[in-house]
Order: sequence, then structure tokens, then C-alpha cells
Amino acid sequence: MAEDSLRDHLVSFGLSAKEAEAYLAILESGEATTGDVSRSAGVSQGYVYELAAELADRGLITVDEAASPTLLRARPPGEAVGTFTDRLDRMESEIATRFRQSDAGEPAVEIVHSRATVRKRIVRTLERARRDVILTLPATEFEHVRESLSEARARGVAVYLQLVAPVDRVADDVEWDRYATVAETWDARPPVTVVADEETGVMGSHSILSGRHGSAYALVFSQRDIAGGFFGNAISNFWPMGEVLHVADPDPLPATYDHVRTAVTNAALHEAAGRSLLADVTVRAVGTEETTTYERVPVVAVRQNLVGDPTNEFPIENSLVFETPDGRIAAGGNDGSLQPFYEGYAAESVTLYDAGSAGDTTSP
Repeated sequence: MAEDSLRDHLVSFGLSAKEAEAYLAILESGEATTGDVSRSAGVSQGYVYELAAELADRGLITVDEAASPTLLRARPPGEAVGTFTDRLDRMESEIATRFRQSDAGEPAVEIVHSRATVRKRIVRTLERARRDVILTLPATEFEHVRESLSEARARGVAVYLQLVAPVDRVADDVEWDRYATVAETWDARPPVTVVADEETGVMGSHSILSGRHGSAYALVFSQRDIAGGFFGNAISNFWPMGEVLHVADPDPLPATYDHVRTAVTNAALHEAAGRSLLADVTVRAVGTEETTTYERVPVVAVRQNLVGDPTNEFPIENSLVFETPDGRIAAGGNDGSLQPFYEGYAAESVTLYDAGSAGDTTSP
């Protein structure tokens, strides 16, 4: 292939003209000093370092700063060509977002090898979240999702964000309230996990978004049973290991919820602030369609492990316990894959009140 043709192909795959020139200069001898590249590409040595950093990020070269002068080495052709699949995957993703089939929805499970595509799938998951989302991500990924997290929070989505290694990349000046209901850090490298509404999400190895991911891949899923399994794994095995970074203030009372986990989180925050709670609650016994509504009944227990000290009896327990005229009732969520098999009741709607407020202690 002629040099001009190769240069054109490199540019078509996303390299700038100067990046292509620098890369060709390194390819010619297999390795080159920054001075060699500066003369060949007609740019300053300072700019060569910028070009080298970009080429290294693309997986085309390695930078040996231990050598004097610094040596830039071309990676083997097989490895270098493999990096261009990212651009093809990005193009595929863009095409896919514009393509709609009338009778075929998205696949229940998709295997993704491209880092760029994994990021796009995570952003898509956040954009579609309606009630809550839990994320375990390398801290370096925060910049890629912060806008989507902010938009989700603005829509009223509860966000449980766990940033993992490298945690030294967590910024000190972030207004976390804009991005998370609860944020925490964990200096470990668990799998990337993003689950929204117990319905959709992404799960893959830590390296798919951190460092050189090689043969790493991620699963993109849109099936409740799969989502529930990954959600349960995240809150049981990953979330309890984190160190709290931020906790948002609870919603002002009274507050009404049709999503029980969000109600449970806010109830836990209000109880931590010393408030006793009353509730209007509509419950349905598991396995039946009949509902019962109780008004201004005491909330006698909050069982969860997502915020504050854990009060759950088993890892995925997330429920409220009410003292009703018919006895004590524990109610879990009604709208996810993890149905309240233990509690016996599903809460379809919950309105929380401050029991200490005189205006909220009598029934209307």
C-alpha cells in the first residue's frame, strides 16, 4: 500500500493529519525519538509528546520514557490494526441508534468488545433510566457519564454510584449532589456493573474501561431476570465494600413514591435524621391481585443496605415494615425483577409523612 493511501486510511479511521504523519514516521523504522518525529512530521518536539500520547491511547505505539532520549515504538501490526475496530464499532453504534425494525426489538443480550461502544451503552442505559440506577465504574469513567448522571438526577432518578480503582482519580471539587443520591469509593477492581430499573444495563470486566482491555468484553442486557441477577450481585457483594463519599438530603415530606426502593432510601435518610415516619400505603399480597390501602400507619422498620448503617437481614432485602390495624406488614418493591418473595407483600404506592408534624398525624 502506498504511503499516501495508508495516510488516507489512517485519517479515515480518526487520526488527525499530524497524528498520521507522526505514526508513519515511527513505522518506518519501528521506533523513533521525539526529535526524529519532530523533523519528519514538521512539528515542534513539544507537540510530538501530545501526538505520542494520543497514538499510545489508541494502542498504536508505546512510549519508553525510561530511555534517553524518549523512544516511541510501533506496536506489532496485528495489535495496531485491532485498535481500529473501535472506530468501526462506533460507526456501527451510530447506525444502530438510527435503525429501527418494526417487528424486532433490541437483543436481550449483546456482547460488546469495544470500549467506545461499552461507554455508549452505559450512557444509553442512563438516558433510559426512569426510577433508579446503580453503577460500579472505574473512577476514570466519571467524566464520561457525569452529564448523563446529572440529567438522570434532574429527572428524579435515584443514583447509587460506586467509583472503584483507580480511586486516586476521584476529584475533590465535584458537586456530588448533582450526580448521585449516594456516592462511594472502593479501592478495588470489581466488574463494571450498571443496572437501571432492574431491567437494562451493562456488565463486564474492569479492564474493559480501564487500562488495556485486550480480549475483555461486556454484556449489554435488556431482560429483567438477567438485570435482577446483576443488580443483586452489585448490592450484595460490591456496594457494602464502599466508603461513603456523598449522601444527598432526603426528599421533603410528605413525599409519594410508586417505586419502593426510592421510598426505602428516603425513609432511611429521614430516620437517620431522627424523624419518626407515618405512611399511606397500598399493598398487595404476593400472588394475588387484591390491594389494601392503609392511611397514616407507623413505619416501624426500614430494611436496606444502600445508605447509612445496613438494617437488612439478608443482602437484597429492601422493604418497609408498617404497623397496620391488621398487624405488622413488611412490603417490598412491586416493579422490578426481584419481587418481594420474603416480605409477602408488595407496596404499590407509599406516601411518607413526618410523624412529628401535627398536620400529618391525623387522617384527612
